[in-house]
Amino acid sequence: MMKIYVEERMMGRKNYPLLISEFPEIEIVNNFDAKDIEAMVIMNSTLKTIDVDEFPKLKWIQLLMAGYDNVDVEGLKHKGITVSNARDIFSITIAEDVISKMLFFNRNTDFYIKSMQNQEWKPISKEPEIFGSVVSILGTGSIGQELAKRLKAFGAKKILGYKRTYSEVPNFDEIYTDNDGLNKIIRQADYFIIALPLTEETYKMINKEKLQLLKESAVLINVARGDIIDQEALIEHLKSKKIRGAGLDVTSPEPLPKEHELWTLDNVYITPHNASSSPYMKERLFNLTKENIKRFIENQELKYLL
Repeated sequence: MMKIYVEERMMGRKNYPLLISEFPEIEIVNNFDAKDIEAMVIMNSTLKTIDVDEFPKLKWIQLLMAGYDNVDVEGLKHKGITVSNARDIFSITIAEDVISKMLFFNRNTDFYIKSMQNQEWKPISKEPEIFGSVVSILGTGSIGQELAKRLKAFGAKKILGYKRTYSEVPNFDEIYTDNDGLNKIIRQADYFIIALPLTEETYKMINKEKLQLLKESAVLINVARGDIIDQEALIEHLKSKKIRGAGLDVTSPEPLPKEHELWTLDNVYITPHNASSSPYMKERLFNLTKENIKRFIENQELKYLL
């Protein structure tokens, strides 16, 4: 009987038994005792604790995260192991998180919370709007697309995207692929959103030179990986007030040490790599797992192959 490892804690107590009953023809296991496992539905962090060479029948790994920079995908493929990720699972909630960070700066949330604490009535008469703005999104995958959809509802004037290869993308007004195009969308941005994977090509892609292209009124938001930005250059940029602010769900390193300078800056909003937090996450992971196990058993193409 085919054995598939499924990380139980990511399915939830209710869904794990449902998954077992859904596939009576296979054995779903929650430990690595058996060495004849043929597939793994697994967190990146758990995968790092095992040696895949101990599982000679392993043919497929389903990552339970969208990011895969900490997984040797090419090495796994070289061993004949197919790899897929969970790229669409977190898109909706991360897109909403980006909107919350935009509104945090636009509506001066931090200022008003402090005013409440001091019982002070201090209205600010002119606060920016998303309406009529230019939003540039680095990465036009599922997160970028969910975000663009929502920004259209806000009445953003123009939504610009950057991706590796050209194709039209729903709700994006213009798409760029090369370095000149990247520079163009950075210069135009009222909001510059980073939402692409960390790779050798994207490591510190947003360096000092790129940051200098941003308007002083621009807000930078990163919900991808901290190392896509040259963090030291960003800190200097923020200290010099060369941009309006930065909303960071990711940093380098993580967790961010208590003594780190980023914590002290008054134009930074930091969340602890939590943009994907949602009460629907486990249900979505369960549905993806069920769909891809079915495809694997039936030798159909898997969703979200890397």
